Amino acid sequence: MNFATQESAEHILRELYPHAQSIRFVEHGYDNLVGLVDDRFAVRFPRMHSAYLRSQYERLVLSDLASLESIAIPRVLGAGEDPPYLVTSFVRGEHITWREISGFPEVRQKKIGRDIARFAFAMHSLLSVQRAREYRGTWGLDAQAEQPWDVHLDKYLNQHEFPTPDQDSLAKAYYHRWREQAYTTPTVVLHDDLHMENLLFENAELAGILDFGDTNIGRPEQELRQMYRINETVLEAAVAEYERLSGYKLNLEACKIWAIVQALATYAEMIAGHKTDHPGFARAVSDLQRWLPEGGWGAMVKEPKDCYTK
Repeated sequence: MNFATQESAEHILRELYPHAQSIRFVEHGYDNLVGLVDDRFAVRFPRMHSAYLRSQYERLVLSDLASLESIAIPRVLGAGEDPPYLVTSFVRGEHITWREISGFPEVRQKKIGRDIARFAFAMHSLLSVQRAREYRGTWGLDAQAEQPWDVHLDKYLNQHEFPTPDQDSLAKAYYHRWREQAYTTPTVVLHDDLHMENLLFENAELAGILDFGDTNIGRPEQELRQMYRINETVLEAAVAEYERLSGYKLNLEACKIWAIVQALATYAEMIAGHKTDHPGFARAVSDLQRWLPEGGWGAMVKEPKDCYTK
């Protein structure tokens, strides 16, 4: 299979949309190139085989979410092969940071939390765990994807030695707290990547959700962990709304612990890979300084940026 370069991708888009007024390209990580056509269509060109498999999986997930109306999401409009590409609708909105949200009036912060919870509940209700497993099996995602969370966290929190004794003690303590959490919520199909770069806003209100390629299987607490990365006000509002909609009692502490262990694992992974200049490392440090200041996380990084990694 041949994968598109920017030159070949632009040629394809000119053929698909000969009357387009504007065609521009944006990077979508290192593994995809995305062409935006008149701010009406988004065409994703995978750059490697693993990205192609995820795009095929995402196409199926988005098709199953076609009836979701609570928030704007990409709608599948077409696809091509050799080179492969996926055409979806363009989702309008702008990115804002967690710092900006934390500066909003409390009533607006809570509304953002409730809106995210409504989206999460709607998505969890529409997607079948069995079908998601079948889709993942069809496209071999479990064989080529990132490590499952339990393996990932065991490797970087339990087995890895952190730079200082205080950090190592905190990491292992939170890993064991994560392992010991009890849940009464069901297993559902998660977006699993509801960080700020995948949330779009208009007039400071949630307007759209992007990037369904990392859809996974887990608990609602795992899904809502990203709200703690904004602040506790947003998280608590999201948990309360999800409980109201679902009738389940969520483990609020588990949401927080999920966020903390993810940041700890990113911190360890970036140090082990000598990637302390990566923006994801800076983001993990920023989070850990807020949540666990006694760990002294900031010695190895300059100004943190708003960027995420697993």
